[in-house]
Amino acid sequence: MHRLVAALVVVSMASMPAVAQSSRKAKSKPKQQQLEPPPPAPPAAADPAAPATSAQPAPPLPSTQPALPAAKPKGEGTTLGLYRLVRKGETDPLLKAVDDAFRQVADASKRYRSVVALPEPAEKQGCGLNVPCLASLGGLQGVDEVMAGDLTRTENGLILRVKLVDTRGEKVLGDKDQVIASQTAPEVQVWAESLACKLMMGQECVGEVLVDADLPEIKILVDGEPVPRTSSRPERLRLPVGVHRVRIAVDKRTSLERPLLVSRQPSPGVTLYARENEEALSLQSPAEAPRGVDGKPSVAPSVRPKPGERWTRPAGIAVAAAGAVALGVATYQGLHSKSLVNDANQSFDANQGAYRPTDLATIDSARSASNLANVLFITGGVLAAAGLTMIFAF
Repeated sequence: MHRLVAALVVVSMASMPAVAQSSRKAKSKPKQQQLEPPPPAPPAAADPAAPATSAQPAPPLPSTQPALPAAKPKGEGTTLGLYRLVRKGETDPLLKAVDDAFRQVADASKRYRSVVALPEPAEKQGCGLNVPCLASLGGLQGVDEVMAGDLTRTENGLILRVKLVDTRGEKVLGDKDQVIASQTAPEVQVWAESLACKLMMGQECVGEVLVDADLPEIKILVDGEPVPRTSSRPERLRLPVGVHRVRIAVDKRTSLERPLLVSRQPSPGVTLYARENEEALSLQSPAEAPRGVDGKPSVAPSVRPKPGERWTRPAGIAVAAAGAVALGVATYQGLHSKSLVNDANQSFDANQGAYRPTDLATIDSARSASNLANVLFITGGVLAAAGLTMIFAF
């Protein structure tokens, strides 16, 4: 019995490795199948009923046109190209003034991420203000918009024209022009700034100028409208960039009108000096004012007219002028009377000591002219004396 049990144990132990080995082989076989790549799918059979055009088209040929930049959102990502007026070898200061104005406004604008200068196209004649040419040139340089200007000289000044072009659709975003009745670089530059602000910023830029008016009664009129005065001196005026017309007035007296240039750049000092004096009201620029020992402008203060002088002086001048006219007419009548008497005397001598009827009429005319001359001499003298008295005594 014990021998039988021992034999069964030996047989069972001998069979256990074979079972375990077969079990391990069975478990390892699925792992080997996962590592093997799946066999490629056989190509689908062509449907005989499908049309011949269902086959895949051939790849497109490369385009010979320059590729435009990918669309960018407007605002911070917009890039601007400046088609500059000043070319290689150009020395015209007016063109440089326009270029500088374009660059300054573009750099200050928050609308553009970057600003670049565009080179000349391959064509020798350039683009000018041709929209397709500007759009193509800007597209090759990868910019979204192009700003270009044209300056034409006329007999009495200049014509400045500015365009803003979208490079993708060859669309004109803005087109403005300005007639400039001057050929000075400062005036051309402020007009260029004004047009550039309206196109690139969509609104007018504002600048500041300083006007030194030393009397509170002096009124400052810009483009015909009075500007409110403050207690500050010099007076700080905030005006749209460009060229304005300015004059000053006190009561009924007024000065001559003169141009006032307003730029985006802050004024480094006084732009105009407004003064009142006995003769007239005046506006002076620092360049026109006399210089002091330190080399700075030295402008005399205003002189208020004496009480009553504002009406007595002009009235005195008018009365004195009327007296002078009366004296002139009196002189003429006196000379005319003398001439008539001489004619009558010559006729008397030629007629052997007798007057003819016409001679008597001549003598009467001479007497009337003499009487009128005497009256005018007296009247003219009185008027002249009164006028001079009003001018110098009051």
